Amino acid sequence: MKSKKNILPLLILMISLSFCCKQKKELFETKTSKNIYTGDSTLSNKNYFNTLVSLGDEKINLALQKQNEKYLKEYKKINPGELQSISKENYTIKLVNEAQHDKNNIKVNLYTIIGNKKIDSISFYRNISGNNFGKYICLSYFNPKMNKLWQIKYFPLNPIRGNSASMISYTVKSINETGIIKTDIIHFLDESLEVEMEKNELYY
Repeated sequence: MKSKKNILPLLILMISLSFCCKQKKELFETKTSKNIYTGDSTLSNKNYFNTLVSLGDEKINLALQKQNEKYLKEYKKINPGELQSISKENYTIKLVNEAQHDKNNIKVNLYTIIGNKKIDSISFYRNISGNNFGKYICLSYFNPKMNKLWQIKYFPLNPIRGNSASMISYTVKSINETGIIKTDIIHFLDESLEVEMEKNELYY
């Protein structure tokens, strides 16, 4: 009888410890919206940019076009103003499809939020046409576990460069524990094209 009485408290203790461990694990896990599209993970491949530029102008444009088609397919499903979110331990990340006058233009921004306060933001996806710059594309991939973001910006049809594909930048960014987005690595940057972006307000 004594042995049975000793076993019961031991079982209760083991169940309690198991439950506490499970709760702790769930607390630190990243919770992601089921249908959220965080971009094409190939952007984060170690040799992504070097492989891309080695293709030559014509094939570069084709490769980037195929990547952009994935984004168009996903983001055309999302109504303007619709939110998708990723809950982190200290803040929330929200992807917003911003309303546009021209339905063919798509702007998706990434915001970091604490409570109801916006902490930081960045262009996540752009598919925009204009008279002065032809077309502008921004593709990003966000890895929720690493809190890192890979991003490539380019003009697929740039009148300034003979309507050829022109790379603007390829960068790696991260989001710290306070929700601030910072640039970690600039693999490539064409400063003259960055000026064109400023002129045409493509950062916004």
